[in-house]
Amino acid sequence: MRSKHLLVGNWKMNLGPRQGSSYARQLRESITNLARTDVWVAPPFASLPIVATELKGSLLSVGAQNVHWAESGAFTGETAPSFLTELEATFALTGHSERRTYFGETSDQVAQRTAGAIAAGLEVIACVGETESERNEGRMEKVLEGQLNPVLAKLTQETAKSVIIAYEPVWAIGTGRVASLDDIRGAHQFIQRVWTSFNLPGSAVILYGGSVNPSNFADILALKEVHGALVGGASIKLEQWLDLVKIAEATPV
Repeated sequence: MRSKHLLVGNWKMNLGPRQGSSYARQLRESITNLARTDVWVAPPFASLPIVATELKGSLLSVGAQNVHWAESGAFTGETAPSFLTELEATFALTGHSERRTYFGETSDQVAQRTAGAIAAGLEVIACVGETESERNEGRMEKVLEGQLNPVLAKLTQETAKSVIIAYEPVWAIGTGRVASLDDIRGAHQFIQRVWTSFNLPGSAVILYGGSVNPSNFADILALKEVHGALVGGASIKLEQWLDLVKIAEATPV
């Protein structure tokens, strides 16, 4: 279990090198004191080197939005884990619903990416989440279990410490719709049960993601099952992002 909230900004395909550098500089200058929160950002890969340089020595950590499992090879368009560590990235996302939906990534591939990143010394935020039709059909738990099992099966007692789970219901990502508190609580409790079924140490660290913004974050973070948030749109809007940081700092861990 983490001793602080975790707030992660996924910039998606926004803020190229020039904009990303400027924004990172604003973040570094604005976030100078953190007591209850770890703040991480995941810029697009083209911006990662300059953002990492801008944030070096700051309170923020930098990571990637995706990572391959191999260290080299004929994998056009992919990024090796060692490339990320060379840039001083500390984490990577795997299995984001946009990767699954638009690029056909399977849960087995997500598990491979996760294992490869951990082997290179990165922490991993492995994303899971059901579509609206899957929830309406009562298949939420089956879908989450199918996404979680390949990832958790590759973990050991030691490597499990490097994995964070992000629950992001697909129907809430970028839509302005937020899962109800009961929906979030139920999904996070189920994820914990799956984690426990693999005899992994402690409890899973689980973030919520899906249209998180300053108007709903306090209620979400107050749930004992929620350990932080993976944020998309609000993470690239300085005022909203700083408001989220303030909320996390004001919320007991």
